[in-house]
Amino acid sequence: MSALDREALDWLIRLDDQPGDAAVHAAFDAWLDSSPAHRSSWDAALDLACAVETAFPSVMVQDNAPAGEAFASSDVVILPLRKDRRRLRARRWGLVGGLGLAACLCLALAPNMALRLRAQEMTGAGEVRSLALDDGTRVTLAPDSALSFDIGDKARSAHLLRGRAYFDVAHDEARPFRVTADDTVVTVLGTAFEVDGLSGDASVAVRRGIVAVDYAGHGPRTVLQRGETVSLAADGRAERGAMRAERVADWVEGRMFVKDQPVGKVLDALRPWYGGYMVVRGPGLTSRRVTGIYDLRDPDAALSALGKAHPIHIRRITPWLKIVTVE
Repeated sequence: MSALDREALDWLIRLDDQPGDAAVHAAFDAWLDSSPAHRSSWDAALDLACAVETAFPSVMVQDNAPAGEAFASSDVVILPLRKDRRRLRARRWGLVGGLGLAACLCLALAPNMALRLRAQEMTGAGEVRSLALDDGTRVTLAPDSALSFDIGDKARSAHLLRGRAYFDVAHDEARPFRVTADDTVVTVLGTAFEVDGLSGDASVAVRRGIVAVDYAGHGPRTVLQRGETVSLAADGRAERGAMRAERVADWVEGRMFVKDQPVGKVLDALRPWYGGYMVVRGPGLTSRRVTGIYDLRDPDAALSALGKAHPIHIRRITPWLKIVTVE
């Protein structure tokens, strides 16, 4: 699911939570009208919600409820649909609770079916996979990632279709190795580096050697050496940074070192390690920053650690869906 699809699901839940809040409705209208892509993602979310209303019962479980206790509501909610869409009426918890289960099924099946037609290797939630390519290059795929590759006599290439990957490229001056992620192309002869496409905009970090990074339509080439990073900002600018080289792709060992990063970025990194679906929202996603070392193999413990340092509320809708709100 793309970042826009996650935003649409977040809006669906916010409107359900606050049906009478005029400010929320106004903000939603502005978001919806700002881009045709927003409208497309919202339509997909509505189609899913309509299916949920028909197929799933009204059940919601709260984190602070006693074990085994669930409770339903008959509240009626009317979402502010556009004129070209029929009004959606759904029982409050039936919409959100059922949506959680259906969303997980759709996330697990529909996107993967499309990716499987293109990918040669894929990983699931919490799965890390190491690959040995025919040229001697080794690739480690992070959870919820997909990769295709072509190792030929004259050229070597890989396409990161989703997620993130760590490449330890075999040296071959006659055949530069190129990695593509959206509009980003990384060219190397022999080096070790990470390509991260989790947040929707590719970033590159180098552990060993030198790489050249090109952004289609976004300015000149960027050359990176050991311990240097670059990411493509939303406005097209290439933002350079630095980190300890040994911490590049630390997720390979199941850990994440964070230094003065927004909480939202940390939650984005945790998502692929969580077995269900996680909706994140709240004003603190960008304003609150964290530093620490987190165990990616235990995302619940990592969330708990974040909650001890910041006002973070975690609501479990179903065993497969959590809503994380950062105040």
